[in-house]
Amino acid sequence: MNILKPQPFNNFILSLALLSSCHLSALAADISTSCPSSGGEIQPGVTITSTCNISSGALIVYGASGVTQSGAISVSSGGYEFGNGVYNTGNVSSLTNAGIITSSTGTAGVENAISSTITTLNNTGTISGPNGIWSRSLISNLINSGTITSSGALTNAAVYIGSNGRVTNLVNSGTISGATNGVFINLGSAVVAGIDTLTNTGIISGTTYGINNNSGVSTKFSVLNNQQGARSSALTYTGYLPTNYNIIIKSPVDFGRLAVTNPTGSTTFGIYSGGVSGVSASTLAKGTYSSVLSGITSSNLTGATSGNYDGFTWALSSSSGSIWDLIVTGASTADTQQSLVNTAAALQNTYALQNSVLANSFSYDCPVFGAHNVCVSAGGRNTAVSAANGLNNTSALLIAAYRIKPTLRIGAYADQNLSVNNAGSTVNLGNSTPLIGLFGVWNQRIDGTGTEVKVAAAYGQKNTTVNRQVVGTSEAGNGSSNLNSQGAQITAKYGFAVAPEVLVSPYLGVRYTQNNMGGYTESASATVTAPLTYSALNTNTTTALAGVGASYRFIPKATLFASAGVETDTNTSNGTYSATGITGLTPVNFNPNPVKTRPTATLGAYYDIVKNQRIGITGIYRQESYQAISTTTVLATYTIGL
Repeated sequence: MNILKPQPFNNFILSLALLSSCHLSALAADISTSCPSSGGEIQPGVTITSTCNISSGALIVYGASGVTQSGAISVSSGGYEFGNGVYNTGNVSSLTNAGIITSSTGTAGVENAISSTITTLNNTGTISGPNGIWSRSLISNLINSGTITSSGALTNAAVYIGSNGRVTNLVNSGTISGATNGVFINLGSAVVAGIDTLTNTGIISGTTYGINNNSGVSTKFSVLNNQQGARSSALTYTGYLPTNYNIIIKSPVDFGRLAVTNPTGSTTFGIYSGGVSGVSASTLAKGTYSSVLSGITSSNLTGATSGNYDGFTWALSSSSGSIWDLIVTGASTADTQQSLVNTAAALQNTYALQNSVLANSFSYDCPVFGAHNVCVSAGGRNTAVSAANGLNNTSALLIAAYRIKPTLRIGAYADQNLSVNNAGSTVNLGNSTPLIGLFGVWNQRIDGTGTEVKVAAAYGQKNTTVNRQVVGTSEAGNGSSNLNSQGAQITAKYGFAVAPEVLVSPYLGVRYTQNNMGGYTESASATVTAPLTYSALNTNTTTALAGVGASYRFIPKATLFASAGVETDTNTSNGTYSATGITGLTPVNFNPNPVKTRPTATLGAYYDIVKNQRIGITGIYRQESYQAISTTTVLATYTIGL
């Protein structure tokens, strides 16, 4: 094959040495599985798997499909460019080295000549030479997960960027180790030269410096992202500071440290937040990251020295004028968001409890009267929520009524908490104030047949303490507010005497309830450095009621009663649980999948001890509007008519 035949210049993909015309005649043989000692020619897409020990001459590739090299290319003579392992004078789409490219003479293991381009140079093997890689023109992507080293008499750096050299994106997860400098930026006046972004999660080192920016202009190095430091040794640096330096943090013991000598210019400090392929964003935890910068004074820092990242608040603090610690407070947005979701779930149980107590109170009555048309009933109530933490509430009841006339009575009640058991302790209700209510009942007939209409209204306020649980890095915030429950209900039923001792009563009704918790702010403490401020959490529901009840007097002094019904919400507002104080938090839909149509059932009995004295027990089951939450209530009362 004659390499002197016409070829467009941009079809040259890779040349492993800059050849003069006097050498071209020696390169006639194609290389496939063997390598001639004096050089040769590689066709596009060929994979070199054999060992190529080139004593003189060069290897050339035509086309645009790149070269994968998994064997070994070693050049031991030839001098200057002729002794380079790889010497590119064209436009290479990709050069992948999974083997060894080495040179003991010339200038570099891989050299990118002036006016040449390598789009992607991916090294997973070893590249070495007087300079490991010397870029005198554009390398768009230099990706190293292997080893790049420099050695020998002409040593400058493992990665040497000189003259018009430029690397757009250098990503190192392996080792870049120079006998003098790991990375040496030594440029002329070219505007586009330098490094745009260098992201280091591996090791960059040299006997003198890890990075030496001798460019003469600070803008020749735009962004340095660095993880090297805490788990090994700090990344050493000299010369013009990069425009932006971003620390990469993976854990409290794995984060970047930059040790600077003789800095020139200034840099803006930040926390790496992602954007480089294969390098995930930083993960912070509350605490102090020591000596993240050294050798830098405040005059070398431009821009803010504090800020927010993923919900955390960070600040640089100088412990000695030139040594800077990174102080992180607060908690991550993701973990805090999950803690809000968990708290909202706990609050659902509490809201279900309070709504059940409110709705059940509309059934309170005192129908036993004496000579003075007064009825008094005392007893107790226990309501259990089907929650994993065993939430239940025990209260004392006091109900009183006055009979205006045989078919009309009015009354009032108080439902006072004695205890609220909540094993999860995320939400705790106080016991200081009772639920109070009023009711009125009109009967068409005193025996219960015919029409009966009942109206009731109630209001309750409970002091509520919310202990936000820790999720990952989130904090154990604590705050309190008042949970107000109020509502009204009207029902109408019609009693049919289907047998002498049996009464069947279909009913219809409508109920309106509200459960509102006011906004509050968590208390700050040594362990809560980012307290949250919460908005009010308001819910309200209009509900249609329908069902049928029945009673059976099975002996003269004792009666069984039961009912079964269905409730359907006709209008709801379920609210959102939202907080501020950490950037990026979003409101939590308090009841995203409400159960709008629900069953309810009642079963009970009462026994007339003597005239105008009665004991009774009632059980009430309710499916609540929150998914998988139901309540069971048991009432026991002693009633006397006065």
